[in-house]
Amino acid sequence: MLQNLRQQARHRVRFADIDLTRCVDFVGLTVTVGLAYFLAARLSLALLTQPEGVAVFWPAAGVAAGVLIALGTRARWPVVIGTMAATIAANLFGDRNLWSAVLFAVCNAGEAVLAAWFIDKYFGSPFRLGRLANVLGLVAAAVIGAALAAVGGTLGIRLFHNASAPLFATWQHWFASDALGIITVAPLLIELAASARDRLPRTELIEGVLAVVALAVICGLAIFQRWELLATVGPVALLFAPMLWLAARGRPVFAAAAAFIVSLSIVWTTTFGIGYFGNPGLSVAERVLAAQISILLVTIGALILAALFAEMQDKRRLTEIALQASETQRYLIETERLAALGGLVAAVAHEINTPVGTSLTVASALARRCAAFADEIASGQVRRSLLTEFADDSRDAASQLVANLQRAGDLIQSFKQVAVDRSLADQRSFDLKVVTEQIVTSVRPGLKRSRVSIALDIPPDIELDSYPGPYGQVLTNLIFNSVTHGFIDRPGGHVLIKARRSGIDQVEITFSDDGNGIPEDIQRHVFDPFFTTKRVQGNTGLGLYIVHNLVTQQLGGTVTLVSAPGKGTTFSMRLPLVAPRQAEPADAAARVGS
Repeated sequence: MLQNLRQQARHRVRFADIDLTRCVDFVGLTVTVGLAYFLAARLSLALLTQPEGVAVFWPAAGVAAGVLIALGTRARWPVVIGTMAATIAANLFGDRNLWSAVLFAVCNAGEAVLAAWFIDKYFGSPFRLGRLANVLGLVAAAVIGAALAAVGGTLGIRLFHNASAPLFATWQHWFASDALGIITVAPLLIELAASARDRLPRTELIEGVLAVVALAVICGLAIFQRWELLATVGPVALLFAPMLWLAARGRPVFAAAAAFIVSLSIVWTTTFGIGYFGNPGLSVAERVLAAQISILLVTIGALILAALFAEMQDKRRLTEIALQASETQRYLIETERLAALGGLVAAVAHEINTPVGTSLTVASALARRCAAFADEIASGQVRRSLLTEFADDSRDAASQLVANLQRAGDLIQSFKQVAVDRSLADQRSFDLKVVTEQIVTSVRPGLKRSRVSIALDIPPDIELDSYPGPYGQVLTNLIFNSVTHGFIDRPGGHVLIKARRSGIDQVEITFSDDGNGIPEDIQRHVFDPFFTTKRVQGNTGLGLYIVHNLVTQQLGGTVTLVSAPGKGTTFSMRLPLVAPRQAEPADAAARVGS
């Protein structure tokens, strides 16, 4: 009896340890992928060209690969199980052999896994199409995955269906249709997932949706209006403008949607004999080849244009942020100089007032004995009064300068908050090496007098899903602190910016100079606001305080300092590859107005 109670308690504990939420998500994703793959496969089978039964493209391959690339490794098993189940069901529904259906299922699932592995290994996660290299990488992943899957599919057709077509022709049809399916469908799913993570502004969303709808209407007219001119020349002339509009003004998700719509239109016209792609004077092989080449050119062209325009917008935005950070740094330097000057004036006035006051005390004692010196004493009283007034005015001026400095700090904090608020909606993937090179290039003209060289050691494969604006301000502040504030006091000094991956989800960025270094007794204060090192060379001011706040609060990382007098200074930052999503403040406009 006691043994049975223990076994029942053990079973209850094991059941309680099961994460029901994860199980529901796993099952839901598997069913969703399976249904989407099955419907896409049946659509492709319905659009086979007759009488040979050749598919122009296979969108189901793009569904599996696109979902796996967009969601990452956590979706691997749901995609594999859903793809295999849908493939077997679709083939058995079409009266295929069971063993060939199983082989085709393995090939289709392996194709998606191989394409996603290639993207994750060489481009990282999360993956977006906002860069030209990423677009070309997706094309390469589609080619590799489809080529290997086509080998297994060709063997299955030859072994289980006694096909009479040459092996190379069978492999070529499978490869071309699957590769085109990944190239046309996967970008749309990848960018839809990216847009869900980083919501688009309302105006951009409305403009992009309207342009996509206009393009879909044009494609519908070309399909259902059987006018020879509209079915041949019309689509080329009419589709060019909206596709160029989407690539230039919208995110890559709209270009991917436009390419998918045009691809479906080409397949439809090829299948049902409309326009050039349905020309009965051409053989089926010629019409299919022309349709596949057209789909490939339209899709890759739209994605490349969208990526190039996205890179141009990112460069322009980073340049503006770097210029704003440079102007802010110069304003801080001038404000600190004025504050130091005010303090000097107050100190001098105080030092003058003390000995004069003592002298006048002695003179007052002598005045009681020497009436002849009354006029001189009276003159001394006047001088003392003037000096006292000068000292009081100097103190007031110094207090006013300190107050101005504090207000300037508040202004800089507000400016920083406004810049951060602007960048909140701009969390996106960016190449760490490219962004760092752009920031260094933008601040290099201001360092010509110091003749300090800046070197970079950053691998080209580190991509952050973070905020490039705050990162640019952090890097600019560190450069000006090392060069302008005196940590490097000689021409020919060196600065090294180095980055390396740290674990699977972090990157470590070090900023090293070979300057004078910082004494140990003040290193713990360098991140304090308005901290100044008056008695040693260098002045940290607000720069490092801003660096600490941006790294810890905005970028979700940490920053540390290692320095020794005479041996230089090294700042180390650990940043996550995916920064925490920041909630956009509702009172940003009110802070700016105040």
